[in-house]
Amino acid sequence: MVDINSLPPSEMARLLGKPEGEAGIAISERLNQINAAITSAVYQSLQLRSGDRILEIGFGNGKLLPELLSRAHDLSYAGIDISATMVEAAKASNADVVRSGRAAFELASAEEIPHPDASFDRVFAVNVIYFWPDPVCALAEMRRILRPDGLSVVATVNPDPQETPPPFVREEFGFRARDAATVVALHRQAGFGQVGIEDYEEIVPRPDGTPWKRRYAIVSARR
Repeated sequence: MVDINSLPPSEMARLLGKPEGEAGIAISERLNQINAAITSAVYQSLQLRSGDRILEIGFGNGKLLPELLSRAHDLSYAGIDISATMVEAAKASNADVVRSGRAAFELASAEEIPHPDASFDRVFAVNVIYFWPDPVCALAEMRRILRPDGLSVVATVNPDPQETPPPFVREEFGFRARDAATVVALHRQAGFGQVGIEDYEEIVPRPDGTPWKRRYAIVSARR
């Protein structure tokens, strides 16, 4: 059993961005717990309608998907992730909906989404924008695959300059925390015409068990 609390900050950051192997599986289970509330808030922000086709970027082990599919009738879901470990875990935990054709999981990056233009009604990403090497490119891809009346939702921690971030939140480790205004500007650079922000706050435990107050920006954007 991997003790994720003993991981050095650089390795924690790497595995948060791309969960792999036994340690990645352990981290994904922990992420299910600490990301459940913000993920549910994002599901609400998606304003799902019956028959919507949805794309998620960075689905982890996929165990939070059932709640999404319960939000409206006849939803269809596709997810992409850069971790082969997570793709296999998500397929296994959602085997029934994969067999039914309601869900599909693929190995791919946000910068190269393997779907045609205007093919989704909704696209979302929770706590993964930190790890995108080129966020404008990724956001432009999200905009590209949206239908004309589609909606993009990105949830990101809005760092408080008065608080010390966890030790793994460092650019040199590939974890880039950006404030809400910067994330909005990135959306506009990517071509989104309508961009709005909803604030969200919660307290979750850090890997060492100490409390961590997280202030979020839930950024909703339309073409």
